[in-house]
Amino acid sequence: MLLAFIDESSNRLHYRTLGLIVHQDKVRLLLEGLNAVMDQAAATYEEIGPDDELHGHDLFQGTETWAPLRRLTRARISIYRQALEVVAEHCEAFFVEGLDRGSFQRKYADEHDEHVTTLLHLLEKLDRYADRRGQDLIVVADEHHTARAAQEALRRTRNGTVWGYRGRPRRVVDTIYFVSSEMSRPVQAADMVAFLHQRVSDVVEVDKRAARANELLWSVIAPSMRKERIWKP
Repeated sequence: MLLAFIDESSNRLHYRTLGLIVHQDKVRLLLEGLNAVMDQAAATYEEIGPDDELHGHDLFQGTETWAPLRRLTRARISIYRQALEVVAEHCEAFFVEGLDRGSFQRKYADEHDEHVTTLLHLLEKLDRYADRRGQDLIVVADEHHTARAAQEALRRTRNGTVWGYRGRPRRVVDTIYFVSSEMSRPVQAADMVAFLHQRVSDVVEVDKRAARANELLWSVIAPSMRKERIWKP
């Protein structure tokens, strides 16, 4: 059995959904590894709690929970890297499906939602990957206001044609389970990879040191990437 943990990232140019695939035998190890990273962070910095969320944007920028470490850039980068190393060790693949927001909104804003669209595109890729592996797939995603619409769309793909999904799901078990990222370390892992992917793909860093730091972080997880697509309708 495989599990796919899903989160989204977006900016004014692109909307992306990322799926992180972990074999069932590795999920507990992923969870324990990420908890160990947070235990160490909490032991080193009293302002950080062991149950705090590993949130990509907040850790990278030093905001929200991670605001106490705002001035400690190297510390935040180190924690980010430690978490990515855990993900890279236990995750076997990840896929990214995105779209060009401008062209999508001009053509489909009144008919289709960008989150549901990229999620369905992603599920196609994840389903095919699981089928090639001969494994069934449980899908767990960060909670989102389009959850019911996405679940309904997936249900309909089993019996008929749905815009944004070709064919029939062969390996996706039951439905998409939406959970709060605060309560799921693996979903937090997907968030961290999604944020960093968006950063290295779309942001031109003026500071060469920041660019180098991003490259080094990305090098940890990049070998697990299987496919990225940005759809421009």
